[in-house]
Amino acid sequence: MSNTTLTTRVSGRMSSRGWAIALGVGAIVLAAVLLVVYLDRYRARVGGANQPTPVLVAKQVIKQGTPGSLVATQAMYQATTLPRKEVELGAISDPQTLAGRAAATDIFPGAQLTDAHFASVSDSSVDSQIVGSQRALSISIDNVHGSLSQLQAGDSVDVYSSSAGKVCLFRQNVKLLAIPTTAGPSGDGNLVLRVESKDAAAFAFATDNTQLTFVLRPVAGAKSSAAGCANLNSVSRGS
Repeated sequence: MSNTTLTTRVSGRMSSRGWAIALGVGAIVLAAVLLVVYLDRYRARVGGANQPTPVLVAKQVIKQGTPGSLVATQAMYQATTLPRKEVELGAISDPQTLAGRAAATDIFPGAQLTDAHFASVSDSSVDSQIVGSQRALSISIDNVHGSLSQLQAGDSVDVYSSSAGKVCLFRQNVKLLAIPTTAGPSGDGNLVLRVESKDAAAFAFATDNTQLTFVLRPVAGAKSSAAGCANLNSVSRGS
């Protein structure tokens, strides 16, 4: 065998071995790069899953039907943060989003407030307009003197009671929560007033035993009404 042929074979083997080494090194480098990328993404996922996320958590029992506005104003919740991986789907973080909604089910202490817990309600619904000691009192318009055509839900009125020939200021600044959209065959219907629970019995008695008159108050800037009564003598004297 000639020296030229031997040299060619040796060179070929050396070239093949070099390529093999290069490919091996390349594979190691590629594996290292992929490992670094994987670790970076893993850390990002783990970091995101543990990222503090604001949520509202019930701190007392919230009964079904409770207006969201009451939940917010009465602080029936506690604002806290939880790892993102522990936050439930639809979790609520802003109490302002509770406006116009009501609890769709009982919510127990420690539960995260979620969209599924609340359903939309009309802002004009009666139960969304009373809180705390306020009550919604329904009275028949048969017991209300005068025309109600100028009144609408949301108006504030002074209520006068009339009995035994005397008319007196009964209560002032009473809000109308609802009025009948159409009267019945005999012109009847029901008005709903917002009253304090301590006044409910007095209103019920006045409704059953006196004639009531509603006087519309200004929308803004209304001053206190003068207390007092009027009868035939006082009207005749002009006082």
